[in-house]
Amino acid sequence: MSQLSSYAGHGIQFHYPAGWELSEESRDEAMTITVSDDAAFWSVTVMRRRPRAERVLEEATQAFREEYEEIDEYPADGLLARREAVGRNLEFVALELINCVFMRAVEVGGRTLFTLAQVTDHERQRYEPVFEAINDSLTPAADEEVLID
Repeated sequence: MSQLSSYAGHGIQFHYPAGWELSEESRDEAMTITVSDDAAFWSVTVMRRRPRAERVLEEATQAFREEYEEIDEYPADGLLARREAVGRNLEFVALELINCVFMRAVEVGGRTLFTLAQVTDHERQRYEPVFEAINDSLTPAADEEVLID
């Protein structure tokens, strides 16, 4: 990523490519921040009640299973917010395109962070390194600094 924008709020901060659109959505005990470029997007959901990372990942995967007839699933554990995270990559067909989804979840202090990024397979090579760089830049604030409105 050459030119960067930064986001800081709701107990997290991260860098993303300049020119990408940013949006926030609050629901229940969670806040989702999304950055997007055309059809490709990356989002992080900050969950205050700290559900188990494995449960969050399984529920998200189940939602995709219910929506799409055939899904290929691949384990993808790694780092998120500089901590060991559980992860899963999915591939499915929608609108005659293969879609790739990259999900990661980690429990951090008093909250759980869940990232989800999606792109079509023909743009995967371009965007997957960008998604990884955003994940690498994701930094949680100390718990006493966290306020989700």
